[in-house]
Amino acid sequence: MKIIFIVIKKELTDTLRDKRTLISAVLLPALIIPLLMLGVIKLTKNLMEKEGSRQLRIALVGIPETVKSEFEDDNFNLYYHFNLETGREAISNDSLDALLEFNPDFLANINQMKSGNLNVYYKSTNLVLYHRVLEKIEIYKSQLLNERTNQLNISSEAFTPIVISKVDIASPKEQIGKMVGGFLPLIFIIFCFFGCMYPAIELITGEKEKGTMETLLTVPASRFKILIGKMIVISLVGLSAALMTVLGMVGALIFLPDIHQDFLNSIGDIISIKFIIMLFAMLLPLSVFFSGLLSAIVIRAQSFKEAQSIVTPLTFVIMIPPMIALIPGVELNWQTVWIPLLNIALATKEIAAGTIVVEHYVTIVFSLFVLALVAAYASFKQFSKESMVLK
Repeated sequence: MKIIFIVIKKELTDTLRDKRTLISAVLLPALIIPLLMLGVIKLTKNLMEKEGSRQLRIALVGIPETVKSEFEDDNFNLYYHFNLETGREAISNDSLDALLEFNPDFLANINQMKSGNLNVYYKSTNLVLYHRVLEKIEIYKSQLLNERTNQLNISSEAFTPIVISKVDIASPKEQIGKMVGGFLPLIFIIFCFFGCMYPAIELITGEKEKGTMETLLTVPASRFKILIGKMIVISLVGLSAALMTVLGMVGALIFLPDIHQDFLNSIGDIISIKFIIMLFAMLLPLSVFFSGLLSAIVIRAQSFKEAQSIVTPLTFVIMIPPMIALIPGVELNWQTVWIPLLNIALATKEIAAGTIVVEHYVTIVFSLFVLALVAAYASFKQFSKESMVLK
């Protein structure tokens, strides 16, 4: 055990001197997530406000004279000289925002209490525009409906025979937990992988490339103890990266501007001691698994660049399971508890929502530890081969 601690001290010292490791394991997770969230939310808010107050350029084709006044608004700049062909072309080149085409029998149908047909041409890439136009049409539609109900002496309730009231019994913690818990594992799994990747390449392939691996193997320590020391350091860095990501994301959610107090209270309920302990129990074997997996892979490379080119594509594979967890309908059950990474993502959602089944959670943690041991054993088998260790 003393030898393992000596190896850990040596490798940890080398790792902390490496700027790439510090940036990937501490700086990026702690800063990039809050900055990214704050930046995206602020940018989206500014764009929505700008788009919502912008005067829209609307072409009206075939609009009856008696209907024109209904669409005259300071928020709209109306054009009447376009036809369908020139209007669609103008929308395509962004010189026009939308075109409303009224059927020739629109007014006649309206007067006969029939349906008037109206086509709205626009680019679906601008959802705010469509909702603003639709809002204007809905106002006109409501006016027509009121006129018809008064003319026929019918209560407006006759057109709404069923009134549905949705009663959501999910607690705010469960609602927000499902939302936050869905994206949280995707982020901390990726950063845990990146946190393990750079020290794994540096401590194994880097030593092979610099020729210090041979010197290390001459010390009175077994290869198993040397590998365990290296893997512990790699796992610690990956675990630190994952935890910093969680803290960064939580900090961003707490300090976001204009956040309702109920939301903050729910976040406080979610980020409890129980949540942190349960999350840590999954992150620990996950970081060991990544450590063993990456060690077994990078030991085959002869240079840092080669190891990086081999490992980088694996990032996309790592991203797939937590992304699947975001798909509606994918839930934690006795089938998904055995799927690596997907089970962590689904379990995080359930833990955050407070709906985790204890049996599922224990099975996931057990499977992760088994997976970590398998990865460590595979790494040791590779590390035991002279052809793999020596350059």
